Amino acid sequence: MAFQEIVAPTLRDLFVRQIIDMIFSGELRVGEKLPTERDMAKKMNISRSMVHIGLEDLSRMGFVRIEPRSGAYVTDYSKTGNFETLGAIVRYSGGKMSEELNISMVEARNALEGGAMVRLSLTHTEEDIRRLREMVAALDAAARDGAPLKQLAEIMRDFHVELTRMSGNILFPLLLNSFNDVSLGLWENCVSFWGADTIVQQENRLIDLLENGKGREAALYIENIFEHYLDAHDMHR
Repeated sequence: MAFQEIVAPTLRDLFVRQIIDMIFSGELRVGEKLPTERDMAKKMNISRSMVHIGLEDLSRMGFVRIEPRSGAYVTDYSKTGNFETLGAIVRYSGGKMSEELNISMVEARNALEGGAMVRLSLTHTEEDIRRLREMVAALDAAARDGAPLKQLAEIMRDFHVELTRMSGNILFPLLLNSFNDVSLGLWENCVSFWGADTIVQQENRLIDLLENGKGREAALYIENIFEHYLDAHDMHR
Protein backbone atom coordinates (compact mmCIF):
# COMPACT_ATOMS: atom_id res chain seq x y z
CA MET A 1 0.00 0.00 0.00
CA ALA A 2 1.44 3.37 -1.07
CA PHE A 3 0.94 6.32 1.26
CA GLN A 4 1.24 9.87 0.01
CA GLU A 5 2.60 12.84 1.89
CA ILE A 6 -0.07 14.97 3.50
CA VAL A 7 0.54 18.66 2.95
CA ALA A 8 -1.59 21.26 4.70
CA PRO A 9 -2.78 24.09 2.42
CA THR A 10 -1.49 27.58 3.13
CA LEU A 11 -3.75 30.55 3.84
CA ARG A 12 -2.88 31.76 0.36
CA ASP A 13 -4.10 28.46 -1.16
CA LEU A 14 -7.26 28.54 0.95
CA PHE A 15 -8.07 32.08 -0.16
CA VAL A 16 -7.53 31.26 -3.85
CA ARG A 17 -9.55 28.06 -3.53
CA GLN A 18 -12.47 29.86 -1.93
CA ILE A 19 -12.64 32.48 -4.68
CA ILE A 20 -12.38 29.84 -7.42
CA ASP A 21 -15.10 27.75 -5.75
CA MET A 22 -17.35 30.81 -5.65
CA ILE A 23 -16.71 31.42 -9.35
CA PHE A 24 -17.41 27.79 -10.29
CA SER A 25 -20.59 27.72 -8.20
CA GLY A 26 -21.89 30.92 -9.78
CA GLU A 27 -21.85 32.81 -6.50
CA LEU A 28 -19.39 35.17 -8.16
CA ARG A 29 -20.32 36.02 -11.73
CA VAL A 30 -18.30 37.27 -14.69
CA GLY A 31 -17.94 41.05 -14.50
CA GLU A 32 -18.75 41.22 -10.78
CA LYS A 33 -16.50 43.44 -8.68
CA LEU A 34 -14.93 41.79 -5.66
CA PRO A 35 -14.98 43.52 -2.24
CA THR A 36 -11.95 45.62 -1.39
CA GLU A 37 -8.83 43.89 -0.11
CA ARG A 38 -9.50 45.39 3.33
CA ASP A 39 -13.06 44.03 3.43
CA MET A 40 -12.08 40.55 2.26
CA ALA A 41 -9.24 40.41 4.77
CA LYS A 42 -11.63 41.32 7.58
CA LYS A 43 -14.35 38.87 6.50
CA MET A 44 -11.90 36.00 5.97
CA ASN A 45 -9.79 36.77 9.02
CA ILE A 46 -6.51 36.88 7.10
CA SER A 47 -4.01 39.67 6.44
CA ARG A 48 -4.56 42.22 3.73
CA SER A 49 -1.19 41.32 2.22
CA MET A 50 -2.36 37.70 1.90
CA VAL A 51 -5.47 38.87 0.06
CA HIS A 52 -3.32 41.01 -2.25
CA ILE A 53 -1.01 38.10 -3.09
CA GLY A 54 -3.98 35.78 -3.60
CA LEU A 55 -5.62 38.21 -6.01
CA GLU A 56 -2.39 38.43 -7.98
CA ASP A 57 -2.43 34.61 -8.22
CA LEU A 58 -6.03 34.68 -9.43
CA SER A 59 -5.18 37.36 -11.97
CA ARG A 60 -2.27 35.34 -13.31
CA MET A 61 -4.55 32.29 -13.58
CA GLY A 62 -7.11 34.27 -15.56
CA PHE A 63 -9.91 34.27 -12.97
CA VAL A 64 -9.89 37.97 -12.06
CA ARG A 65 -8.85 41.26 -13.62
CA ILE A 66 -7.18 43.85 -11.42
CA GLU A 67 -7.75 47.47 -12.39
CA PRO A 68 -5.57 50.04 -10.60
CA ARG A 69 -7.55 52.40 -8.36
CA SER A 70 -10.74 50.54 -9.24
CA GLY A 71 -10.56 47.01 -7.85
CA ALA A 72 -10.66 43.36 -8.88
CA TYR A 73 -13.30 41.94 -11.22
CA VAL A 74 -14.28 38.37 -12.06
CA THR A 75 -13.33 37.49 -15.64
CA ASP A 76 -14.42 34.78 -18.05
CA TYR A 77 -11.52 32.35 -17.59
CA SER A 78 -12.41 30.57 -20.85
CA LYS A 79 -11.36 33.78 -22.62
CA THR A 80 -8.58 35.04 -20.36
CA GLY A 81 -7.17 31.77 -19.05
CA ASN A 82 -3.97 29.91 -19.86
CA PHE A 83 -2.28 26.61 -19.00
CA GLU A 84 -1.98 27.77 -15.41
CA THR A 85 -5.77 28.14 -15.36
CA LEU A 86 -6.08 24.51 -16.35
CA GLY A 87 -3.74 23.50 -13.57
CA ALA A 88 -5.72 25.55 -11.06
CA ILE A 89 -9.01 24.00 -12.15
CA VAL A 90 -7.67 20.51 -11.55
CA ARG A 91 -5.71 21.38 -8.41
CA TYR A 92 -8.62 23.07 -6.68
CA SER A 93 -11.10 20.39 -7.70
CA GLY A 94 -9.09 17.69 -5.97
CA GLY A 95 -7.63 16.43 -9.25
CA LYS A 96 -11.05 15.44 -10.58
CA MET A 97 -11.75 16.93 -13.98
CA SER A 98 -15.20 17.36 -15.44
CA GLU A 99 -16.30 15.30 -18.42
CA GLU A 100 -16.15 18.39 -20.61
CA LEU A 101 -12.59 19.15 -19.54
CA ASN A 102 -11.50 15.54 -20.05
CA ILE A 103 -12.87 15.54 -23.57
CA SER A 104 -11.36 18.92 -24.38
CA MET A 105 -7.94 17.83 -23.12
CA VAL A 106 -7.89 14.64 -25.18
CA GLU A 107 -9.07 16.52 -28.27
CA ALA A 108 -6.22 19.01 -27.77
CA ARG A 109 -3.76 16.16 -27.34
CA ASN A 110 -5.03 14.48 -30.49
CA ALA A 111 -4.69 17.71 -32.46
CA LEU A 112 -1.09 18.20 -31.31
CA GLU A 113 -0.10 14.61 -31.92
CA GLY A 114 -1.90 14.48 -35.24
CA GLY A 115 0.17 17.37 -36.54
CA ALA A 116 3.31 15.86 -35.09
CA MET A 117 2.69 12.49 -36.70
CA VAL A 118 2.13 13.99 -40.13
CA ARG A 119 5.54 15.71 -39.86
CA LEU A 120 7.29 12.72 -38.30
CA SER A 121 6.02 10.32 -40.97
CA LEU A 122 7.87 12.42 -43.56
CA THR A 123 11.03 13.22 -41.63
CA HIS A 124 11.72 10.28 -39.28
CA THR A 125 15.04 8.49 -39.14
CA GLU A 126 15.75 4.86 -38.40
CA GLU A 127 16.95 5.97 -34.98
CA ASP A 128 13.60 7.65 -34.30
CA ILE A 129 11.70 4.46 -35.05
CA ARG A 130 14.11 2.39 -32.99
CA ARG A 131 13.73 4.76 -30.03
CA LEU A 132 9.93 4.64 -30.18
CA ARG A 133 9.92 0.84 -30.32
CA GLU A 134 12.26 0.73 -27.32
CA MET A 135 9.83 2.87 -25.33
CA VAL A 136 6.92 0.59 -26.20
CA ALA A 137 9.03 -2.43 -25.26
CA ALA A 138 9.74 -0.77 -21.90
CA LEU A 139 6.01 -0.31 -21.36
CA ASP A 140 5.39 -3.96 -22.18
CA ALA A 141 8.18 -5.11 -19.84
CA ALA A 142 6.96 -2.90 -16.99
CA ALA A 143 3.42 -4.25 -17.36
CA ARG A 144 4.65 -7.84 -17.28
CA ASP A 145 6.66 -7.05 -14.14
CA GLY A 146 3.49 -5.84 -12.44
CA ALA A 147 4.37 -2.13 -12.41
CA PRO A 148 1.72 0.12 -10.81
CA LEU A 149 -0.78 1.94 -12.99
CA LYS A 150 0.86 5.33 -12.46
CA GLN A 151 4.23 4.08 -13.72
CA LEU A 152 2.66 2.58 -16.84
CA ALA A 153 0.79 5.84 -17.46
CA GLU A 154 4.02 7.83 -17.14
CA ILE A 155 5.78 5.62 -19.69
CA MET A 156 2.84 6.01 -22.07
CA ARG A 157 2.83 9.78 -21.59
CA ASP A 158 6.59 9.97 -22.19
CA PHE A 159 6.17 8.00 -25.42
CA HIS A 160 3.70 10.52 -26.79
CA VAL A 161 5.78 13.51 -25.71
CA GLU A 162 8.82 11.97 -27.40
CA LEU A 163 6.78 11.43 -30.54
CA THR A 164 5.93 15.13 -30.71
CA ARG A 165 9.56 16.09 -30.00
CA MET A 166 10.79 13.95 -32.88
CA SER A 167 8.45 15.77 -35.25
CA GLY A 168 10.84 18.73 -35.31
CA ASN A 169 8.16 21.25 -34.33
CA ILE A 170 9.54 23.09 -31.31
CA LEU A 171 6.15 24.01 -29.86
CA PHE A 172 4.42 20.61 -30.03
CA PRO A 173 6.35 18.98 -27.15
CA LEU A 174 6.30 22.19 -25.12
CA LEU A 175 2.52 22.38 -25.40
CA LEU A 176 2.07 18.69 -24.61
CA ASN A 177 4.42 19.02 -21.63
CA SER A 178 2.23 21.83 -20.35
CA PHE A 179 -0.46 19.22 -19.70
CA ASN A 180 1.85 16.92 -17.73
CA ASP A 181 0.72 17.69 -14.20
CA VAL A 182 -2.98 17.66 -15.00
CA SER A 183 -3.17 14.93 -17.62
CA LEU A 184 -1.57 11.99 -15.83
CA GLY A 185 -5.03 10.88 -14.73
CA LEU A 186 -6.06 10.68 -18.37
CA TRP A 187 -3.12 8.43 -19.21
CA GLU A 188 -3.99 6.27 -16.21
CA ASN A 189 -7.57 6.03 -17.46
CA CYS A 190 -6.30 4.93 -20.87
CA VAL A 191 -4.14 2.16 -19.44
CA SER A 192 -6.91 1.07 -17.08
CA PHE A 193 -9.54 1.04 -19.84
CA TRP A 194 -7.60 -0.60 -22.64
CA GLY A 195 -5.15 -2.70 -20.63
CA ALA A 196 -1.40 -2.66 -21.12
CA ASP A 197 -1.40 -5.37 -23.81
CA THR A 198 -3.81 -3.42 -26.00
CA ILE A 199 -1.92 -0.17 -25.40
CA VAL A 200 1.29 -1.86 -26.57
CA GLN A 201 -0.48 -3.07 -29.73
CA GLN A 202 -1.88 0.41 -30.40
CA GLU A 203 1.48 2.11 -29.96
CA ASN A 204 3.21 -0.38 -32.23
CA ARG A 205 0.50 0.18 -34.84
CA LEU A 206 1.20 3.92 -34.69
CA ILE A 207 4.91 3.28 -35.18
CA ASP A 208 4.22 1.01 -38.17
CA LEU A 209 2.12 3.74 -39.82
CA LEU A 210 4.78 6.38 -39.15
CA GLU A 211 7.56 4.16 -40.45
CA ASN A 212 5.63 3.69 -43.69
CA GLY A 213 5.01 7.41 -44.18
CA LYS A 214 1.33 7.26 -43.26
CA GLY A 215 1.10 10.14 -40.83
CA ARG A 216 -2.46 11.11 -41.65
CA GLU A 217 -3.60 7.53 -41.19
CA ALA A 218 -1.83 7.52 -37.81
CA ALA A 219 -3.63 10.71 -36.80
CA LEU A 220 -6.97 9.19 -37.83
CA TYR A 221 -6.09 6.03 -35.91
CA ILE A 222 -5.73 7.84 -32.57
CA GLU A 223 -8.91 9.80 -33.33
CA ASN A 224 -10.81 6.53 -33.80
CA ILE A 225 -9.37 5.21 -30.52
CA PHE A 226 -10.68 8.33 -28.81
CA GLU A 227 -14.14 7.91 -30.35
CA HIS A 228 -14.26 4.34 -29.05
CA TYR A 229 -13.32 5.55 -25.58
CA LEU A 230 -16.09 8.18 -25.64
CA ASP A 231 -18.70 5.67 -26.77
CA ALA A 232 -17.68 3.16 -24.11
CA HIS A 233 -17.99 5.78 -21.38
CA ASP A 234 -21.17 7.31 -22.81
CA MET A 235 -19.38 10.64 -23.11
CA HIS A 236 -20.43 13.15 -25.74
CA ARG A 237 -18.75 16.22 -27.21
